[in-house]
Amino acid sequence: MTDPRDNQWSAKTASAVLAACIVRTIEETDPTFADRFLANVDRAYNHFRDNPVMWKRKDGSPRDLQDVLEALSWTNHLITGWNPITGQGEPFLKD
Repeated sequence: MTDPRDNQWSAKTASAVLAACIVRTIEETDPTFADRFLANVDRAYNHFRDNPVMWKRKDGSPRDLQDVLEALSWTNHLITGWNPITGQGEPFLKD
């Protein structure tokens, strides 16, 4: 049986990789796009981190936002190569 956490990891990784691919494609014609995109990723991360009570289930119970925060962090990591644990690495698909 598949561990449900594998599905979560796959979904978060796929969304971060797709975002990085879109950024790399748009960068080809707009070199400043990645910086603007990353600023919005940072704003989104801060919003979810700082306003967890805004995101509730229909029954009013709080949602666990860890997966959202991880997906945003992974997106930033793929585009910049920066990881808060290992430091600067190679950005994903950056030639």
